[in-house]
Amino acid sequence: MLFEQILLKMIDRLNGERTIAAPFHLLRGKKSGQTIQDVKSYGLTDTFSIFPKLSQNKYNHIVEKMIQDQLLEIDQNNIPSLTEKGILFKDKLEPLAINGWLYRGNEMVFFQRLSLLVQTLSHVKAQSMNFIPVQKDEKIQRWIRSFMLKVPYKSPEYAQKVYEELESCLNQAYLTETHRQLIVFRLSGFKVTGLTWQQLSFDVKYEPIDVQLLFIEGLHQMLNEICSKNTYPILYSLAEGVQANNPLTESASKTAQLYAAGNSLQAISSIRHLKQSTIEDHFVEMAMNGVWINWLMFFPNENIDDLKREIQTTSSRKLSILKEQFPQLSFFQLRLLLASRGEKNDK
Repeated sequence: MLFEQILLKMIDRLNGERTIAAPFHLLRGKKSGQTIQDVKSYGLTDTFSIFPKLSQNKYNHIVEKMIQDQLLEIDQNNIPSLTEKGILFKDKLEPLAINGWLYRGNEMVFFQRLSLLVQTLSHVKAQSMNFIPVQKDEKIQRWIRSFMLKVPYKSPEYAQKVYEELESCLNQAYLTETHRQLIVFRLSGFKVTGLTWQQLSFDVKYEPIDVQLLFIEGLHQMLNEICSKNTYPILYSLAEGVQANNPLTESASKTAQLYAAGNSLQAISSIRHLKQSTIEDHFVEMAMNGVWINWLMFFPNENIDDLKREIQTTSSRKLSILKEQFPQLSFFQLRLLLASRGEKNDK
């Protein structure tokens, strides 16, 4: 139910200007220029990358069910729209405290580190170090091994400190009892195995995908608490690198660095061995996020202020229509202008 409401909210914001595939790419956190631009243009920073492992089959199944339940319609061009029933259903959704743009799926990295640390400390306390790590990701295992070399993990006082920080955070963060239950019951320890999504679903009476959504919301609230105060030194260490402090994607950041060093768009394309269209996407992303750009570089013969005023008075923000009205401008130039103002656009 929650996931369907989130999806309806996203479709509503996309305002008939994107296909049904767009929400899927946004939820998975696709780093294409179009998806990144849609995040800001349509005000979808909250839901960006909250389900990076969502499968196409699962998504399609949910969409088909929503159509059968008369919440959603899709036209011949694959453009979705909400039915009256869908609008009423969407409006019942309570605002979720999630920030996908800030965490971009890394909340799970934090929890993986936390769960492996908790499991290890519980086995240390039981003097039983022969156990299978609950986290199979070797990167997480290496990170925890490195982390534990720096802390007195064999000390009972250290384990107690971890427990106290976790308990305090769960109580101080803006969490419901359901949030706390989901987070705690996912943890594993000595002779204790964390529950699966299906098991948690049965306990809290939510669909498994809604359980995951609530779990993510809980982690975001925990991380907001941890990163805003100086009272959780251990948990703060576990949250290293989890927040996306740079608004640009990693690839766009590299392009921005090369541009700041004095390289042209064409030179950056050559240096990075990327298509010019990809570098153009990066410049659009930079414009969206307020990164300084020398506009004369891209508009040597145009008055930028006049162009922005003219575009603002047009009835459409679709690139194909704007191109007819401004034939002298390229699609890239139009995207730059719209991105600098956070406007919606589409080819």
